[in-house]
Amino acid sequence: MTAAAPFASGDAFIQKNCATCHSSAAPAARLDLTKLSYEPTNPDNFATWIKVYDRVSAGEMPPAGMPRPSAESLSLFVNGLGAALTAYETNVAAERGRAGLRRLNAYEYENALRDLLYVPWVEIKSKLPQDGESWRYNKIGAALDVSHVQLARYMSTAEYAMREALAAKLVQPPPTTTRLYARQEPSMRNFRPREGNTRTDRLSFPVLDSHAQPDVRAGRSPLSSEEDKEHEAIGRVSSVFSDAGGFSWSYRVPAPGRYKIRVKGYTIWVSGGGVDHWNYVGFGDEKTPYLYQSTYHRPNSDEVWPGRGNEPIGVYAQSSGQSRPLAAFDFTPEPSVQEVEVFLSPNEAIQTDPMRLFRTRVNGSEEAYVNPLAQQDGMPGVAFQWFEVEGPLSDANATSGYRVMFGDLPVRRLEKGETGGVGVPIVAPPSSGAPAAGGGGRGGRFARTQDVAVEVVSEHPHEDAERLIRAFLAQAYRRPVEEAHAKRFLELFNQQLELGHGFTQSLLSTYTAILCSPGYLFVEEAPGRLDDYALATRLSLFLWNSPPDAELRAVAAQHRLTNPDVLRAQTDRLLNDAKSRRFIDAFTDYWLDLRKIDDSSPSTTLYNDYELDDPLKLAAVEETRLFVQELFNRNLPARTIVDSDFTFLNERLAQHYGIPGVTGVAMRKVTLPKDSVRGGLMTQASVLKITANGTTTSPVVRGVWIMERILGYHTAPPAGVPALEPDIRGAVTIRQQLDKHRADPTCASCHRKIDPPGFALESFDVMGGARDRYRAFAEGATPEPGIGLSGQPFAFHYGLPVDSAGTLTDGRSFKDIREFKRLLLDHEELTVARNVLGQLATYATGAPIGFSDRKQVEDILNQTRASGYGIRDIVHGIVESDLFRNK
Repeated sequence: MTAAAPFASGDAFIQKNCATCHSSAAPAARLDLTKLSYEPTNPDNFATWIKVYDRVSAGEMPPAGMPRPSAESLSLFVNGLGAALTAYETNVAAERGRAGLRRLNAYEYENALRDLLYVPWVEIKSKLPQDGESWRYNKIGAALDVSHVQLARYMSTAEYAMREALAAKLVQPPPTTTRLYARQEPSMRNFRPREGNTRTDRLSFPVLDSHAQPDVRAGRSPLSSEEDKEHEAIGRVSSVFSDAGGFSWSYRVPAPGRYKIRVKGYTIWVSGGGVDHWNYVGFGDEKTPYLYQSTYHRPNSDEVWPGRGNEPIGVYAQSSGQSRPLAAFDFTPEPSVQEVEVFLSPNEAIQTDPMRLFRTRVNGSEEAYVNPLAQQDGMPGVAFQWFEVEGPLSDANATSGYRVMFGDLPVRRLEKGETGGVGVPIVAPPSSGAPAAGGGGRGGRFARTQDVAVEVVSEHPHEDAERLIRAFLAQAYRRPVEEAHAKRFLELFNQQLELGHGFTQSLLSTYTAILCSPGYLFVEEAPGRLDDYALATRLSLFLWNSPPDAELRAVAAQHRLTNPDVLRAQTDRLLNDAKSRRFIDAFTDYWLDLRKIDDSSPSTTLYNDYELDDPLKLAAVEETRLFVQELFNRNLPARTIVDSDFTFLNERLAQHYGIPGVTGVAMRKVTLPKDSVRGGLMTQASVLKITANGTTTSPVVRGVWIMERILGYHTAPPAGVPALEPDIRGAVTIRQQLDKHRADPTCASCHRKIDPPGFALESFDVMGGARDRYRAFAEGATPEPGIGLSGQPFAFHYGLPVDSAGTLTDGRSFKDIREFKRLLLDHEELTVARNVLGQLATYATGAPIGFSDRKQVEDILNQTRASGYGIRDIVHGIVESDLFRNK
């Protein structure tokens, strides 16, 4: 039986040049070309023929040692197969478009509701079912299904967002400044140990002008005095994130909006310590792996001195058991007032965390628990004096969402006993007798969210509804509204009103239907050239991850967006706008998998020096996002992805990388030392954490990541092949295990490609720290001295040496990550540029790069060669190409 090649002379070429290996009962690579039919409508079959084209055109097939086809027959085969593949895809694109129909994904829907209703605080994405993925992104229609569950969630989240916008109209407190003194906060006055708990590391203590107050701590003197009020403070030597609780201020946010948060405090030094007296004395049990003797002294809070350095303070918002980071700043030995401006949600509480101090998670005996920052003469701490909130700050747009829904119609609260209306969530004042958070009972420890019934007042409900619904549709839809659509929603309102649901509820029900309708929920694009409205939507969903704003919609309405100069100007405007951070976050979440940063935690046995180190994790993620943003902002060449002479660091991340001279918690651009192993994406801590499992690293996993995310080669492990389990006892290295694995010819063909890049990263551990030996855990082995952030002693010992050398498939060798990067830049710069172009084009258009798109990709690369394939130039090239401007 012969192959059914899609063009004349194809079968003869296969029989003469391919059938020797790719036929019979056991064909090479499990591919029998003599029986391969041409079925372009079958995706797997089409992909196989593309693979045949690529291997033959690259000269990889027939393989070395086999007779070579003549140049003429080779050209006829490659050109003929290429023309057939291109013709099929071109015809499909003309009929249906490159990209299929798709809905807004969860990121886009959240941003769309936030922008439309001006409710930037609402959390929508977490309330929706997780989006599917195809070709690595959540932008492709085939993966974005619409089920009954999906629609129900879209409806509930849309209604939730509208009620929040209604509440913003109802609750408009004037800007107020509320100051809370630390001495007056119940959660901070835990001076005495609880019954059965003698660990003073986890207690607060009174401080006055950087010195202790033993009499106050012991209860012999008043807690506070009016005379010393502005100098009094509460000190601690441990972090908020501990099993002893922490600094959660009693203020509750009364209404959404922007607020200024001010915190006054300073660093201190507390007597105690003696960590160098810890001695390992033997192996314990599973609960307490190692036994120690020590003369470690707990902090002596009756001896406090001015601090010896700065300490980073994190600011977090808390609600419903969840915490989100807001900002960070540094306390210094001198008292200072630090101010940040943030957006807060109703009823959120604020927590301030001395984030470098240790997390007192206690396991095992009290002996096996020590402050890792303690020195022979004491340990660092912080002292909080007061916390102040000013807000909500004046915002002309605060009631924009209400105006979008109800125009200038008044709203009133229903009296007790009145029926109808809708429930609106507001922050209730504290109950009688509860401690208020200052200033007229605005929030407090016992503040809560409750629904208040309200009704929008309309004297002419039908006329008002038609006016409002038409205006709402015009803002919500991303193109002119068809009259049939408007009438359908007007009829829905009338039906709801006739059922006795009231004016407000009937409108909200109609708006919910609009926000879940195909005209809003789906990205509408017709096959062929995109019109101005579809182009505006595609551009905005690309660079803002949200629908077009008023300016972009106006340009589309004037039919000017298809003008190349206008399109380029709008592209630059969107990239330069603060909303482009939405694009950076969403793109890096999927291209680099940053959304998986919490999928694994550092092993408490092998890596408890990273356990609970949230400052390091947060800085690592922000480094990558800022780095990628810099690629676009400065139009940096594609080679920067592989290596660079800069990155973004703060003190904690610089310490992790061993880079001196960086102080403070603020992230900033830093020039790297010459010949640094850092620079580029591959050696950033976030990437190295994501490509590890918290316990071990795998050259296979990291090699696949480099091949796919940096070089653009698709890899797929054969079915039924189990993953290698590294030996954490340290008896053999992962390289030795892979050597045996590659002895199987079936495995070798792939592993010879993916293992070497992974080996180059073996000199980095599960959190991206540099290493030259593996960590291991074995019963009876003496552990390394040291204490983790959790206060627990190290349980690991250093095992076999790391070997980060490798040999690429073309025979080029490298001895470490530096040489591997140089090899990529010397020979793969174009490959890196082609990959990032493909990643961006897939994200932007909702369709992967097809065979027939290859010419356009090469055209864009040619256009951007002069700038070294500048990343911003690549964006412009994509936006101006038919890839982007056609469906």
